[in-house]
Amino acid sequence: MKKIHTIAFSLLAALSFAQQTASFEHNEGFIEGNIHGQGDWISTPTGGTPENVTNQIISVDRATDGERSLKIVKEPVFGTQFDPIIGAFYIPPIPLAYNNFSVSFDINMSHLNGSIFGFQGMDSITEQFIVRLDFDKTGVVKILSSVSGIPQIISTGVVWVPNTWYRVKMVGTAMEIKYYLNDTLIYTGTVVNSLNIDQLRFVHDNTFGTAYFDNIKINNEVVLSVKDSIVKNDKITIYPNPVEDYLHIKSESRANNVEIFNLEGQKMDVICGDNMINVKKLPPNVYIMKAIIDGEIQYQKFIKK
Repeated sequence: MKKIHTIAFSLLAALSFAQQTASFEHNEGFIEGNIHGQGDWISTPTGGTPENVTNQIISVDRATDGERSLKIVKEPVFGTQFDPIIGAFYIPPIPLAYNNFSVSFDINMSHLNGSIFGFQGMDSITEQFIVRLDFDKTGVVKILSSVSGIPQIISTGVVWVPNTWYRVKMVGTAMEIKYYLNDTLIYTGTVVNSLNIDQLRFVHDNTFGTAYFDNIKINNEVVLSVKDSIVKNDKITIYPNPVEDYLHIKSESRANNVEIFNLEGQKMDVICGDNMINVKKLPPNVYIMKAIIDGEIQYQKFIKK
């Protein structure tokens, strides 16, 4: 596969241009049956004949968003794998920046003491993990993190039970990857590899059991991590907040390329002057201000009254 090198998108630019969703419905172009070749999806390559596994399917058995979901099951002609590798792979049109991404999905698994089920964000050329989460067969949720500079699978201490839907979310920044389960932060891990993600894998190790994936969202929730960046931001302040007419910017250096976005990532039409922004025409809502200070992109959240 040809490797695609991309510019590291700014937080809100990525949100605007790379949002993707999949619920495996007919109106998205999916049909029941083998996932391989549907849209930007493939199933695990075999290195032989057939070229890809054939039993990873779109099913109407269970779903959280609509009537269908991705169903991954044991491939009978293969044995248990050393790592989860059997399943369905999504190839995003634009690779996700390792330092600025979010992926979330619903998952439901049938058995303990069977397959390890999970998600992997990969650089497929080097076969390096950027992010990995396992629902281990023991009932513990595990993640990939860097321990003393060495990538290791470690326990989060969180347990899972069969036949229950869970909402998983991962948000990656330049410094860390945050893992959420049912909107609760369960672990903050370190960045393992500084490589962009060109393949999202929904997989198992082919022991036994079934998992369903649904309501996949890519970069739709990146904006939710903006508040974390704001907390660490000491180069810029804005006032008053909430604001009614003019938003003032206070910083040690001049703020350049000032822009305002709503929480959907849409750029707003405002007049930006010398460290002051006219927000009179903005509807009451929460917004994000983006500015460049000393060559670094800075973000601040504010409320328009």
